[in-house]
This record gives sequence, C-alpha cells and structure tokens, in this order.
Amino acid sequence: MADTDAFEDWLNAYARAQDGGDVALLKSLFSADAKFFQTPFNKPIEGAGQISEAFAEIWARIVDTSFKIHRIADGWAHWTSGGKIEALEEPHRTSGIFKAELNANGQCEKLTFWTETLSVRESDMLSQRDA
Repeated sequence: MADTDAFEDWLNAYARAQDGGDVALLKSLFSADAKFFQTPFNKPIEGAGQISEAFAEIWARIVDTSFKIHRIADGWAHWTSGGKIEALEEPHRTSGIFKAELNANGQCEKLTFWTETLSVRESDMLSQRDA
C-alpha cells in the first residue's frame, strides 16, 4: 500500500472523476492490471480500460448527479451518490464503502465496493411487501 498522502491524492482525483464523469481521469487512477470488485463476491472487472468503461456505462444512465466521499481509514472511504435514472425518470441513490489498494506509483491495483442501492421504486416495492 502506498502512503497516506498517496491515498488522499488518489481519493481526491477519484472524487473529481466521479463528479465530472471523467473517464480518462478515472482510467489513469488504475494500474493496467487492476481489479475492480463491484461486490466482494462477484468476479472482478480487470484492467484500467474495462474498469473505466464499466463506470462510464453507469454514468451514462444517471443524470443530475451528486457525489460525496470521505476517507474513513487508510485505503478505505465512504461515499454517497445520487441522481436520476434518465430512462425511468426515477431517483437513484447509493451509499457504500470501498477499499482501495494502491501500488508504489499511487495507482489502484484492487478496488472492492460494498454498496447499498435504494431508489424510490425499490423502496415502494419493499413498503408494499411489508404492509
């Protein structure tokens, strides 16, 4: 793992990429052979190019976005995002933590997400089920 300052720099750049939907910046944050686990139990997406494409696909579906992130420990961060799923005209909110493992160059080699997604449609379905 790189030092704490390197993680802080990486985290700030990651936030800028998320805020602006900057695929090129996001790609530069990952090593060529990086692994991204959307959940700890899924097969990883491998390689900086594939990882940035996966994020670009998500960004293309969500409009009017907001993104906030803060460091909770070295290599760990909590984030929240919101926006609207354009095709459904539905709000989309996510909250999660991630663990990022950086190499000596300050690039991420492994990123693992633990995420909770809650949209109005999902919550409506849950409240109807529980009623």
